[in-house]
Amino acid sequence: MFRKGDLVRHAAMPSWGIGSVLNPAREGNILIRFEQAGEKLIHPGYAKLTKVSEEDLMYLVVKEVRIRWGRPVETSRVIPVLKRSPRG
Repeated sequence: MFRKGDLVRHAAMPSWGIGSVLNPAREGNILIRFEQAGEKLIHPGYAKLTKVSEEDLMYLVVKEVRIRWGRPVETSRVIPVLKRSPRG
């Protein structure tokens, strides 16, 4: 049902954001890395997981500059977020 790399949402935990399947079948559970909640081991029979298609996503790029050892270090992260459907 779920493959490695699939993007999913947890219906009961929308605050976790979009998750990426890391390990699709481990004793019936799925290992998923959520942007806001980290890695979770979830049983798909109990959790309402839905796949998210690429057409429903847009990507937020976050750039950060931190000072390490007296020097600025720039990093960036790409966060998948759901597009909002137009109302009306």
